[in-house]
Amino acid sequence: MNYKIGEYVIYNGLEVCKIGENVIREFDGEKLEYMTLYPTDINTTIYIPAEKCGSLLRPMLSREELLRIIDMIPDISEQGRDSNIDFAEAVKSGDHKSILAVMSSIYARGQKRAKDGKTLFKTDRRNFDIAKKIIHNEIAYSFGIKPSDAEKFISDRIEEKKMKK
Repeated sequence: MNYKIGEYVIYNGLEVCKIGENVIREFDGEKLEYMTLYPTDINTTIYIPAEKCGSLLRPMLSREELLRIIDMIPDISEQGRDSNIDFAEAVKSGDHKSILAVMSSIYARGQKRAKDGKTLFKTDRRNFDIAKKIIHNEIAYSFGIKPSDAEKFISDRIEEKKMKK
């Protein structure tokens, strides 16, 4: 896929980035073309080989697509309780429905463990936080809000939909 300078994309399934210019870099005597990316939440520059853009980048979802995904959350929450979806695969695929199912599954496990007086496994907590960051960052950027406000945005949308039913 051809990306344009200034366009926003998702890098490696995790980061919202602005596309910069293509540059030629030389490493070990070999010249390669790289695309520069500027993450929106940290002050750094990422260089990725131009030939790997197809596997490392994906377009941002539209606002309409994100709203449809938010509207699916109550259904995913019910379905995902028994789900054992592989976290890495869900993130790599960029499929928000799978990512939400993973979050729901981890949340359900955490609830069950809490009833038994136990805490969530560190790996589950880390995976849940990463999944939450993925969803919140894309929503925040697309709707012009802070990532910390994305959870309220999602909750408000779900409540609004419930009231209309």
